[in-house]
Amino acid sequence: MTAKDWQKIFLVIIFINVYLFWPKNNILAQNLNKIEITALEQFQTIAPGESLPINIKLLNMGGSGRVDVQLAYRVLDVANNLISEESETVAVETTASFIKQVKIPSNIKPGRYFLLADLKYADQEVPAIAKIPFQVEFKFLGLFLNQLAILGAIISVGIILVWLLIYFINRPRKIIISRFDYKKVPVNLKPYYELISDIILTMQLHLGDKAVKIANKIMGLRISDQGEVLEIKKEPAEIVTLLTVAFQKNLNYQSLYISQKAISQRLKISPSAQDKAEYKKTADLVSNVAKFFIKK
Repeated sequence: MTAKDWQKIFLVIIFINVYLFWPKNNILAQNLNKIEITALEQFQTIAPGESLPINIKLLNMGGSGRVDVQLAYRVLDVANNLISEESETVAVETTASFIKQVKIPSNIKPGRYFLLADLKYADQEVPAIAKIPFQVEFKFLGLFLNQLAILGAIISVGIILVWLLIYFINRPRKIIISRFDYKKVPVNLKPYYELISDIILTMQLHLGDKAVKIANKIMGLRISDQGEVLEIKKEPAEIVTLLTVAFQKNLNYQSLYISQKAISQRLKISPSAQDKAEYKKTADLVSNVAKFFIKK
């Protein structure tokens, strides 16, 4: 093969390289044909008038050299109607990544919207567009309405739970009506045996066996372990009052309530006018003494 033939082959190789590679590289240097846009949060929600923060990434698919590109940011509703638009020029070498704050109109209505980023530059061959959804909601006291609803629900549930806890701790329980047989007790004392027994049995629901121990410390009163009144050696109405005061140290206002409730129950179920008169007298005494000894 002659030198002239080798020269022809060399020129062909040069031509092929220039034809195949140089134009392509020239285009790629200007072909910034990819744009990525991502929200900074997984579920982006903002209020009218705020700025929507997004992460923009521009990719130069090979090549080299600086490219000045025009970026347009459009806010669209679900029907693709244009709500607002802004633009900027960005210089890119190979790639560019930055945070952009897109201003959302203050008069925009709550709902679902889309942010569209449109990339344009000289000698562009293919469109470069990216789109993400976001939500617009009103704010009150710095919180979105759905956040306020959740917070309100949590606070409401908390208040209800606390109220129920306090109620069940402090609520006076149902008054227990004594079923002990006091037939052998003098008629004039029977109402008090039954009433005192009611109070002690009800107190046992709050204090357990301690209620019986407290009752047995009252001078002139003797109680069985079951809460049955065995003996009264003192003015009965005074016994009821002293018993109420003694229980007050452990139950505060509930002891007064229980005593008054027990008397009220006996007034309702007692068929005897004489018994009712005794209960009424005791009720007055408990109320009067309570003003001085029981803290409400």
